[in-house]
Amino acid sequence: KASPVEPDVRVETQDTLSLGEDRIVLAANLTVDITRAGIFRLSFALPTGMDVEAISGSALSHWTESKSDAWRVITLHLRGKTVGQQTFAISLAGQGIKATNGWAVPQLVLREASKQRGTLLVVPEQGMRLQVATRDGVTQLDPQKSGIRQKGVLAFRVLQTPWKLALDLEQVDPWIQV
Repeated sequence: KASPVEPDVRVETQDTLSLGEDRIVLAANLTVDITRAGIFRLSFALPTGMDVEAISGSALSHWTESKSDAWRVITLHLRGKTVGQQTFAISLAGQGIKATNGWAVPQLVLREASKQRGTLLVVPEQGMRLQVATRDGVTQLDPQKSGIRQKGVLAFRVLQTPWKLALDLEQVDPWIQV
């Protein structure tokens, strides 16, 4: 009796979430390892309130958007049956955010991935202070050790998917000294 070999897809991500009053941008660099069997497509659920700005990768033919009951799903169609290590750059944008409590951080999770890990940087614009409200599946890192000198940046290591991270955003009044 023979059964088909299922592909094993492992993903390492480097996500940067830029927060501003005018817009938010989620820039994700994905390194996808496809082993055991080739695949023709990858997909992810588009975070609520966000749209695709750009998607690129050497193995990418084109991408499409479809709607299911609860989600908009983005499908990355590959050039052919793909095996090995592939890289993709995905940029998503959404409306800006004001001061709030318990804001859920958007995430990009490939539905075909058996394991997905990586890093997440949350970069606020000047005048915005971030505080971690709740977190599950991520651990906080020191951004200084990663070589990031900008103030107010939060860094996280994604340990498992799906993960949850909620932030409290506070507007800081400007401090003017004459």
